[in-house]
This record gives sequence, structure tokens and C-alpha cells, in this order.
Amino acid sequence: MNIIKLSKLVVDARKAQALSQRELSELAGVGETVIYKMESGRADVTLSKFVAVLTALGFDLCCRSPLGVEVVLDG
Repeated sequence: MNIIKLSKLVVDARKAQALSQRELSELAGVGETVIYKMESGRADVTLSKFVAVLTALGFDLCCRSPLGVEVVLDG
């Protein structure tokens, strides 16, 4: 998944939950700038903030290694 698709996913999930960027930032415990960056497709968001925002939106973030090991990251 590229960064543009991920940005759209975040925007769509936030809007579907009728959240403003400010409300999402408060739920996730991050600054509004982080939400803006994620929704604008910028790649300079730390992994911990990225996970916090996705968790606040109700997503699970799974990572799978080439060896088949899967890890679920949560906020």
C-alpha cells in the first residue's frame, strides 16, 4: 500500500466516524500536525504516532516478516 492510499484510508475512517482532525489528535494523543501530515501523504510521522492514530481509528496494524513471523502493533 502506498502512502497516498494510506492517507485516503485515514481521511475516510476519520470522516466516517464524524471526527475532526482536532478530535482525532486528542483521541490519539498526538498533535494536530501529525493528523495533517498523515492525511496529506507526508512520510515524516514517527511509527509510534502513526500507530497511535490508527489505533484511535480502530485499526490493527500487522507486520509480517519474509520468514512468516507476524507482529500486531498497538498503541
